[in-house]
Amino acid sequence: MDASMKVFLPLNIRVDNKKILFVGGGKIALHKIQTIEKYTRDITIVSPEIIDELKGKGFTEIYKTYEPSDLDGAFLVYASTNVEEVNRRVRDDAEARGILVNVVDNRELSGFISPAIIKQGEMTVAVSSNGQNVKKSVEWRNRLRQFVNETWPDDNP
Repeated sequence: MDASMKVFLPLNIRVDNKKILFVGGGKIALHKIQTIEKYTRDITIVSPEIIDELKGKGFTEIYKTYEPSDLDGAFLVYASTNVEEVNRRVRDDAEARGILVNVVDNRELSGFISPAIIKQGEMTVAVSSNGQNVKKSVEWRNRLRQFVNETWPDDNP
């Protein structure tokens, strides 16, 4: 294995009663939040603007620009702005505090990545390409979803 290659260990991490922080409240954050909200509602969004699709869903909405104190109490952080400089600052500040951080759409800066998932009831299937081929991960996930739906139709909500 190439020592310079980023390697991500797949695991399930307990998030009940843990604050998940999103720095950024636009479409980049929306995509990730749509997955995370299947597991927890303890989501805080810090952003000067938050898109309508994220408003009023029970998340903590903080309308302001990012500052390091926003990380207080965070368990996981998603740097999900469309400004690379801000995302890097969030990453650096989170790492300095020992908080795992995902810089959305940038595996090189991320301490963790999110797989493509299928969740039905208590069952979850996760597909990951080690962050190298997101499109292929989504394709595999969709094919697996079709298989699950055809094989166990009674398990589908």
